[in-house]
Amino acid sequence: MYNSIQHFNEFGVKRIEKKIKNFIEEGKDLADLVLGLKEDLFKLGRDILKEVLEDMDEYFRNCEIRKQYWEIIRKDKTAILTTFGTLSYNRTYFKHKENGNRQHLVDRIVGVEPHDRVSADVVINAIDEAADSSYRKAGEKATYIDEISKQAVMNKIHNIEIVEPEIKVDKKREVKILYVEADEDHVALQQKSILRQNEKGKRNTIMPKLVYVHEGIDFEKSNKKRKVLKNVRYFGGVYKNSEDLWLEVSEYIYKQYDVDFLETVYISGDGASWIRQGVNCLSKSKFVLDRYHLQKYVRVATTHLNDEAISQDLQEALNLSDKKMLTKVFKKIIEKTGDNENKIKAIKNAKRYILNNWDGIEIRSNRGIVGCSAEGHVSHVFSSRLSSRPKGWSRKGVEKMSKLIIYKKNGGKVYDIVMAQKQKKLAASRQEIQEKLIKELKKSSNRYESVWNSNLTVIHKGCKTGLYKELRRIIGICG
Repeated sequence: MYNSIQHFNEFGVKRIEKKIKNFIEEGKDLADLVLGLKEDLFKLGRDILKEVLEDMDEYFRNCEIRKQYWEIIRKDKTAILTTFGTLSYNRTYFKHKENGNRQHLVDRIVGVEPHDRVSADVVINAIDEAADSSYRKAGEKATYIDEISKQAVMNKIHNIEIVEPEIKVDKKREVKILYVEADEDHVALQQKSILRQNEKGKRNTIMPKLVYVHEGIDFEKSNKKRKVLKNVRYFGGVYKNSEDLWLEVSEYIYKQYDVDFLETVYISGDGASWIRQGVNCLSKSKFVLDRYHLQKYVRVATTHLNDEAISQDLQEALNLSDKKMLTKVFKKIIEKTGDNENKIKAIKNAKRYILNNWDGIEIRSNRGIVGCSAEGHVSHVFSSRLSSRPKGWSRKGVEKMSKLIIYKKNGGKVYDIVMAQKQKKLAASRQEIQEKLIKELKKSSNRYESVWNSNLTVIHKGCKTGLYKELRRIIGICG
């Protein structure tokens, strides 16, 4: 690394000084200076990486312990895409003297697999961006100079293993009421997936489910435009059995909350069977019909009549939870509708939906129930990425992306899941390399300690500005 720093000090700094001079003299925009410096700084990054890797490789070639176990076959050149751009470097191919295993020791130690073409930092950037935008844009933004294909980004998404981090609890929280809200998104499948689904008699959409648990509205953080939920936690994805999803929710509640102190868990949603299943899985839970879906069916039943009085009667029946009154109002609506069979069918369907979810309507009069925002959450969490614009997804793509979105909503870092996956492979590969060899490499790391004591002009010359003093302090020069 010393050579790369020295080279930059001799040649790179001169180029930067020239660009800064032109920037000041020509009165350019700040963006021109940023873009002008970028390539020089990225080149410095690539040069440092190249020198470190080749220095490590040279250390292995000369290491006495290595000579006991591994023999040199040849030296190869390779290239890998990093955030700084494409990095090219040379490394040695070794053969184990006992088992005949062949590998590039440097690559294995730094986590570069034999067929890797991009480094982990690029993968992290791509996956992080893909959770919010398209695979194509993720490929473009993954690295600042080059880019990777949308197919490569998709493959990385399909291969990630997403595990929610375990939440450490010092003391279980004590709340009397918990709120659980649930809904699902409808995501279109790709044409090939649709054909396969239809062959089996299934639908051409897939429905990732969303459930979130919270303690009500956080009034300190909320304002007139936006309500913030207190201690919210998200769950979801594509589940063959909805019970598995509710078990995740149940485990979270038992780990986080004192269930003996807890009095009620309100489960809000549109009344779908999988949502009602939560009542059987969560103790002390009661179903509450989402007001959004209730009003949706009220509009279906009354809008065509343009009769404010009958609309008010229906609302009053619902507010009073008066089933007899509701039945009379629906009878009146059908009479006024006339002979429009399709509309009558829709009205009867609305009546059936309301009566089937009557328990979720009656309970709405209980104190402590807050409005359900599941529809808005699905739109914000899932739909904006999965279904709001015309797209066709593979089943695996929806499964992985929905889990990734949930992971990020809970504060998870893409870095953690990518590096955890790499560490598994790295641990397996390092078992094949003698531990003594790795220990010797670690001992040699002190050779980089004086690297930064280079003759930078700002440190050894010029006015004693804040930059001058700070840089001298950082590298340990006193006075």
